[in-house]
Amino acid sequence: MKKRILALALGLAVVCSSITGCEKDTPSKDETVEENISDNNIVYGQVKTINGSTITLTLDDMGGPPSMSDNGTGGPPLTSDNDTDRPPSISGNDMKGPPSMSDNNIGDPPAPSENAGGPQPMDKARGEERDITVTDDTVYTIEDGQESKKGSLKDITEKCMLQVILKDDRTTASSITIQQGMPGPGDGDEAKDVGLSGAKTIDGKKVSSSDGSFDSSSADENTVLVTDGGNLHMVGAVLTKSGDTTNADNSNFYGTNAVLAVEKASTAELTNVDITSTGEGSNAIFATGEGSSISVDNVKIHTKGDSARGLDATYGGRIDASAVEITTEGAHCAALATDRGEGTVTVNGAVLSTAGDGSPCIYSTGEISVQNTTGTASGSQTLVVEGKNSIDLTECELSGAGPNGLMLYQSTSGDAQEGTAIFHATDSKLTTTSSGPMIYVTNTDAEVTLDNTTLSFPGDTLIQAAGNETNNWGVPGQNGGTLTLTGIRQRLKGNVICDGISTVSLHLSEGSQFTGAIDTEHAGKETSLQLDDSSTWNVTADSHLTSLTNSQDTCSNIQSNGHTVYYDPTHTDNKWLDGQTLDLPGGGKLTPDA
Repeated sequence: MKKRILALALGLAVVCSSITGCEKDTPSKDETVEENISDNNIVYGQVKTINGSTITLTLDDMGGPPSMSDNGTGGPPLTSDNDTDRPPSISGNDMKGPPSMSDNNIGDPPAPSENAGGPQPMDKARGEERDITVTDDTVYTIEDGQESKKGSLKDITEKCMLQVILKDDRTTASSITIQQGMPGPGDGDEAKDVGLSGAKTIDGKKVSSSDGSFDSSSADENTVLVTDGGNLHMVGAVLTKSGDTTNADNSNFYGTNAVLAVEKASTAELTNVDITSTGEGSNAIFATGEGSSISVDNVKIHTKGDSARGLDATYGGRIDASAVEITTEGAHCAALATDRGEGTVTVNGAVLSTAGDGSPCIYSTGEISVQNTTGTASGSQTLVVEGKNSIDLTECELSGAGPNGLMLYQSTSGDAQEGTAIFHATDSKLTTTSSGPMIYVTNTDAEVTLDNTTLSFPGDTLIQAAGNETNNWGVPGQNGGTLTLTGIRQRLKGNVICDGISTVSLHLSEGSQFTGAIDTEHAGKETSLQLDDSSTWNVTADSHLTSLTNSQDTCSNIQSNGHTVYYDPTHTDNKWLDGQTLDLPGGGKLTPDA
């Protein structure tokens, strides 16, 4: 699929992947251009022509990918540690990225005076053509979703998307990132016909199969393909697949090389089926295209190659499964996944196990609903939601070992539409062995609802919402996270960390309890807390709130333990406090921020 999940490393915490599983191979430090870059040194666009050492770009969105935050207020970006396979850790004081860009003048520096020396500002309007010069010193990186590797000039082709960091002459490329997974200006995100082929093909017919064995060892071939409105009813079968894909996008997005693929408004019903694949890009069960659906019951899946997921739906395809057992060994192999085009996967009763890097239990760029399921991801996050998509859990127990527990983000690769990432969990248990944050949000708006769900993690950070400098996940300085977390009958423990371009809101109700501190460094763009009269906050360090809403106007439900909680007296939500200082239980105070 495209993004191979990641792995962040956080001192405090953090992120990376692909997940759908997927991780990336980023350039080493000596190959990475580290400069103090202004926004005016970045251009972003689609290649129109290549003529020797000159590349002509059609610029897009003022020279950069769309901003995911309301504005950039200058919060610290992520900075790289030393683990080049993973996104950098978040540090509040190691700032190497470009400065933030304000809302009203995105990327446009002030006009110079007539006598101003040095290079003049660039007008980076969408649709404008601009010539870029490359030299022997230009550093090339190929980004495919979240995978990253060293590139060269020969990897640049017409119509591909580039992000270019320019030298001070504003013409010569210091570094170029080739975004292979990113659609260009005006490109659609519609499914295309890549010409799937199967060792066994059901083409527009209704076919029943009992106790059969089917195999394919050819590259790019499905073991079983259902197409052109066909219908397959398969019971007691054994399906095997070897042979690698020759095109990662085709296998990730359209089902090339999958064991069983259903396309073009076709359907399949599988009962008591065993599926094994050893090839790269050999997803086990794949539904793609509107009207394509697969029903799965009592099925065992084992994939061994990279980019070989268990259940995977794209472009409106749908999979409904019950009583499934899924094991994946390779990298970028989420057990349950959706990819480009927002597929739907529903599961009731599953055992999931993933072992590879960037292979969470669940990776969603669509809608995934899971009930009565256990799962372990030994090399990745527990789960990931990208962009305007969702995961909904009920009575599940999932664990992970990635750089953070749960990640909600936007990669800007084109695999997920921009919007609000949604995660709901009810009567579930989520665990990570990571010392990073349990919940990490970057470059997207996100809504998390936890209802009577246990979170188990060894670190002290419950939430981290922050911008980043990872894999072109938005423009540094604009790509913060915005999270609303609703706790219902919920016990939450850990600190809330928020940078200057990010926002965190906690809404606690129905007897919820929160033990921790909020924005101790007073670095956040905005933090807020809502407590109903049955919910409590046990404060563990001095904290800063932009706004506080409390059904108990005496704030007797805030146990201070001697700490001070500061609030913004000018915020309209704090009018009820009237600028007062209140004594809190435990010897601390609620007081206006100076």
